Amino acid sequence: MNTYLDVVCYRSKILADGTSPIMLRLTKDGKRKYVSLGISVMEKDWDFKRNTPRTD
Repeated sequence: MNTYLDVVCYRSKILADGTSPIMLRLTKDGKRKYVSLGISVMEKDWDFKRNTPRTD
């Protein structure tokens, strides 16, 4: 019974202002659930390889 928690930019959903929501991805026993953090970011400001905000 492994449980994983990741913070991801959910880029498959684009909001009306052109941003993508930041979500928690909970994985337990192979089942995924996404929980919104109420924060959104432009895709250019997110590093998708590291799943972190860009600092440059």
